[in-house]
Amino acid sequence: MRRRTIGWIPGVLIVLLVLIPVTATAQTPTVIVSNYTVTPAVLMPGDEGTITVMLSSTAPAASGSPLEIRLDGGMGGTNTSTQNAYIESVLLNGEGVEVLTGSFQDIGEIGPGQSIPLTFQIRAPGKEGLYFPEVWVRVRDATGVRYPIPVNVNSAYAVIKRPALRVERTVPASVDPGDPFNVTLTIENEGQASANDISVNVNTTSSAIVPKNSENYYITELRPGTESVLNLTFETDPNAPLGLTPVIVTIDYQNADKTAFRQTAEVGIPIIGRAEMGIASIRTEPSRITAGDQVDLTIRIENTGTADAKSVRATIEDLSLPGSKEAFLGTIEPGNDGPAVFTLEADQEGEFPYTLGIHYTDDYGTHTTRQALQITVAESSTLPLFAVAAAILIVAIVVAAFWYRRRKEE
Repeated sequence: MRRRTIGWIPGVLIVLLVLIPVTATAQTPTVIVSNYTVTPAVLMPGDEGTITVMLSSTAPAASGSPLEIRLDGGMGGTNTSTQNAYIESVLLNGEGVEVLTGSFQDIGEIGPGQSIPLTFQIRAPGKEGLYFPEVWVRVRDATGVRYPIPVNVNSAYAVIKRPALRVERTVPASVDPGDPFNVTLTIENEGQASANDISVNVNTTSSAIVPKNSENYYITELRPGTESVLNLTFETDPNAPLGLTPVIVTIDYQNADKTAFRQTAEVGIPIIGRAEMGIASIRTEPSRITAGDQVDLTIRIENTGTADAKSVRATIEDLSLPGSKEAFLGTIEPGNDGPAVFTLEADQEGEFPYTLGIHYTDDYGTHTTRQALQITVAESSTLPLFAVAAAILIVAIVVAAFWYRRRKEE
């Protein structure tokens, strides 16, 4: 059985190299070994143990509220493709360590933001020392991965510790265009070494979202088990497009030996509009209502919000005049209006208060807005009857005068 032996200086250099996570170099999404665990941490010669590796997609995941992303240190940028990576095979090449079980075939697709753990059973060689079995990952149409795992077989050489940052963020469940909102980022060091000179850059991908405070933050040091909380405030454009708008968070930091790391996370901001309903105009036909008239009441209802108002329905409540008192308008888009037409019978004179109810739904749920209105019915006019009677009387007088004159002439 082949064994890799190292001295103190070469061993340290190799450990430094292998602890830098592997990142994708191709545009097609692939996977990285984001974490690993050797159990037990130190094996005796001939002992059996396990190696568990965590394979993570390099494609960023869409975010919600609240969500949590595992950020694992790596050099260079992060692939931002949103496609899946298909893992064809994963093997563990022993390099002096006996691999008892360690072959996985056709694992399948791993999506953006997803991770999958794989466990290998190993047996330590008979001689003490540090060994580096390699995990070989083959990804379809993408760059494969070879990642060495340090295995300590009763060796006095300690594996150099490293920081491991995790960012937890909380975003609003929804943001209405034009409204400000807050995002909380909590950066925690879950590793075994300090992260130094931490620079956090917040970059909005759309001009519809603008940071209200700083875009850059600096943290001097994060010791193992400590965290730092950043409170970010943003403003939105009233015409911001609806949907999930990403904000990119880039974290640069250094290890104790000045090794540079970069980690990138994507925070999705859900822009969801809200419908706002009101009255644009009111018209009656006839314009002057008198007792006994049939009245067509047209109320135009407008949407002054930022999202569609769906299933819009208008009702007249608490009106003592008989007639149709419900109208269905359907969907009203932002900036548009629609007519609600009611037919009433003005069977009596007077002033009649009533309430117009507007019922609608949007992405926030079902809503009802009410507004107090009034309709006036005038007294039925008797002037036409007097005019008719006067005309008849005049005609009668004229006829009587004409008849009297002719009788006199005869």
